[in-house]
Amino acid sequence: MIAGIDVGSHKVVTLIGEALPGGGVRVRGIGHAATQGIRAGEVEHIDEAAGTIATSLERAERLANDTFDRAFVGITGAHVESVNNRASLPFARRARAILAADVERSLDAAGTVPLPSDREILHVLPRGYFVDSGHSVRSPIGMSGCLLAADAHLVTVGAAPLATLRRCLELADVDRFRFVLSTLAAAEATLTRDERQLGVAIVDLGHAVTGVASYREGALAHSATVPIGGRHMTHDLAVFLQASLDQAERIKKTHGHVLPEHDDGTTNVDVIPFGADAPRPVARHDVSQVLAARADELADLIAEELAADGVDGRPPAGVVLVGGGAETRGLARRLHLRWQLPVRIGRPRDVAGLATATAGPDHAAAVGLLLWSALGMPDAANPTGRASAEANGHGGVFDWLIGALLPRRPRS
Repeated sequence: MIAGIDVGSHKVVTLIGEALPGGGVRVRGIGHAATQGIRAGEVEHIDEAAGTIATSLERAERLANDTFDRAFVGITGAHVESVNNRASLPFARRARAILAADVERSLDAAGTVPLPSDREILHVLPRGYFVDSGHSVRSPIGMSGCLLAADAHLVTVGAAPLATLRRCLELADVDRFRFVLSTLAAAEATLTRDERQLGVAIVDLGHAVTGVASYREGALAHSATVPIGGRHMTHDLAVFLQASLDQAERIKKTHGHVLPEHDDGTTNVDVIPFGADAPRPVARHDVSQVLAARADELADLIAEELAADGVDGRPPAGVVLVGGGAETRGLARRLHLRWQLPVRIGRPRDVAGLATATAGPDHAAAVGLLLWSALGMPDAANPTGRASAEANGHGGVFDWLIGALLPRRPRS
């Protein structure tokens, strides 16, 4: 059994499941726990965070009536950064067939970049290979040449936040695990092969931060984190209403949307401000204007990431929204109008069992963590040392090599 543990700032979601012979995963158990001790993707209180993770795991194991033997842990946060890097490796004076060891060395070189002492590599994901001066290929093994270049996408994180989260997992009795960027996990669960090939972006709307990742020609081109999430909308609304955060969150979910132009101005929402004994009416149009303003700010920041160096700012397949904030009423429509791009809500694919519970965009990352294991995702990084190596029975670069050599099920 595998566990997918998506550690968020609002809740921790754990899925326990297994890979299916024909592809995909079957979920056997699911557990949720309201997050304590974690803020904006970083641990504030180790014992509280460990307790939240342990509670989520316990609930999932109880429903599955089974335990897990390894875990894939989704992380996010403002400390996440990424860069693309290419390294060339001359491996012969005369053309000869490229071996797996050549590919391993080339990707290892592409993943070797100078890092400050407070940074750690989370992922080294192959984007493509170039034999001599030819075009990009997915697997150069068996091809003939003298020079092999590897193109890789590197994701780095703060060493201190990662070490602290690792300690929380150990306290929660999770000793065989591997970290995965939540946004990339969600992409595995929701994006189609055609979308990746044409060019698509996934936007993971979390509670405190929003993850962005762009794909083109089938490969990951860019990933980033935007420091705005659902709680910022709630905070704005609480300030405007002069009411508690809990009340603002309830109003946001039950009455809120981000299309104020569709309100006629006659519908009111009852609010009990601080210091008041009785509710007072507030126009729903005003509520939606507050939420729309923050949605526009988020849209602008995401657009900046889509227009980052080397990334097509207008992906033909548009944008896929996942995460807890993806179903904010009117958000997909507003982003479509603002960006003039296709925008859809991403729901997990290739998952069986507990279908209703895991069908929403808020479970995309957790399902993707199970798929990350089931699909044998090639990744030359080994960020968690012994624990990561044990999670797959291999270590570091050899992990990605196994994934690169074994055929992966085509994803339509």
